[in-house]
Amino acid sequence: MRHGVPADVTEDLIIQGHAFAPFIRYAIDPDLLHEGSEVGGWQALELPGHADGHLGFLRDGVLIAGDHLLRRITPAVGLYPESRPDPLGDYLASLERTIEVAPRVVYPGHGEPIHDAPTRARELIEHHRIRLDDHIAALSAEPRTAYEVSLHVFGNELAPTQRRFAVAETLSHLERLVHGGRAARSGDDNRVSYTSP
Repeated sequence: MRHGVPADVTEDLIIQGHAFAPFIRYAIDPDLLHEGSEVGGWQALELPGHADGHLGFLRDGVLIAGDHLLRRITPAVGLYPESRPDPLGDYLASLERTIEVAPRVVYPGHGEPIHDAPTRARELIEHHRIRLDDHIAALSAEPRTAYEVSLHVFGNELAPTQRRFAVAETLSHLERLVHGGRAARSGDDNRVSYTSP
């Protein structure tokens, strides 16, 4: 119960997590790319947040962005075991990088092309500013787990897969608040909770 998830819900979340295992493939001895690497005339941009190590590729004002920027929905930004400590902070910085680069068109991992990437990036930054406020509103002096906060922010009625993403996204927002001094974290390896500062 590390994040206060009840045992029966934990079991459902673990089962749902295993459903994704067949889609994971590992490359043996890959050639690693970093910011500024070039592949076939495309410049690599490091855009972490939605995923650790997420890369975009830029050439002639065209950005191949994967799920870094989506037109109709907000990309999931969650904190998972072994991930970077502040994925939402990473994502917000990546959105600022997108505004700075200002590609004329973005091709996302799915959905329609985005022709005004800076505006969409600003919309996503504002979405997360509001969502951070929602998380602050869910905190008090009484310690609450990420699971409990997720119930406040996302509601009670979610399927196990949706709850898994909700808890991971809640963790990313709570950790951003901790890094910004707007929330406090306490606990140990068995149970972590958050409070207002």
